[in-house]
Amino acid sequence: MKQVVYVASPESKQIHVWAMDKKGKLTLLQQLTLPGEVQPMQISPDGRHLYVGIRPDFAIITYLISAEGKLSQQAITAIPATPTHIEIDKLGRWLFIPSYHQGNLVVLPIDQQGSAQPAIQVIGDLKHPHASGVSFDNSRLFVPCLGEDHIRIYTIDNNGHLTEQVADRIVTNQGAGPRHLAFAPNQNAFYCLNELDATINVYSAFEPYQQRQNCDILPAGSKCKPWAADIHITPDGCHLYVSERSASIIRHFQVTAEGLALSPMKAYATETQPRGFNIDQTGHFLLAVGQKSDHIAVYKIDAVTGALQTLARYPVGKGPMWITTHLIKN
Repeated sequence: MKQVVYVASPESKQIHVWAMDKKGKLTLLQQLTLPGEVQPMQISPDGRHLYVGIRPDFAIITYLISAEGKLSQQAITAIPATPTHIEIDKLGRWLFIPSYHQGNLVVLPIDQQGSAQPAIQVIGDLKHPHASGVSFDNSRLFVPCLGEDHIRIYTIDNNGHLTEQVADRIVTNQGAGPRHLAFAPNQNAFYCLNELDATINVYSAFEPYQQRQNCDILPAGSKCKPWAADIHITPDGCHLYVSERSASIIRHFQVTAEGLALSPMKAYATETQPRGFNIDQTGHFLLAVGQKSDHIAVYKIDAVTGALQTLARYPVGKGPMWITTHLIKN
């Protein structure tokens, strides 16, 4: 098995493709220039395709992933709004794409060759939706709407169409700005990162999705204006990490109580303005990019404590925002 890391840099319209060895060292495999500002990325469940959103000519590009991890363009599909995030159902049939700026949510089918097809549904009454996440049983889509302080919930029918369960909307604290989601591997909980007050909400994964905890990301006494960005959990479900852009930190939380409780641990200085980061598929490494540093940093995750150890940093494109990791099984 080998791992590949994809880094999207919208200001230079580039994707850098890196091979990552067992010690976390990165080696550049490929550098692509795209026809627009590249932002969200998502890999298909079967690992054969990478879906990438671009603007200002709004589109989803379908890339075929080679056995080495390199990318070749397979299709480009126009969409009606800026792609802010890309989610895919667990069977690889549908792409769900919220648009923060246009305030809508778009559904694209995926054909048998793995290519994104034209939209079959556009829902247009959301205020600043920032991401989406499919439920563990693949029946519902959770959509955090930063401008509403809601997490909207939609049922997914057999044809990919969404129907909102209005009565089930989750209400966050006023002014919290729900942004991104992470799901506990044990399927017992999920977590919402709130951008505007730099907090995390912990929810039970079972209806009525009760909130169990609210945690501050910034250390006590911080003078920074809250500006949280991204959230990820290790594959074993023991450690949760979030990025905060004003302070340029990665904050670590230990996960306990079957996923329903977080204990704040250390805050680590990282790349300047860390809009995006990710955890590799083995759970051994954390990778973070800085929008203002134009570098990717690699950290080793202690298997027991979750502490981060800096390994190396590498130059990427201009204004990097997204990291996607992929484990290739030969």
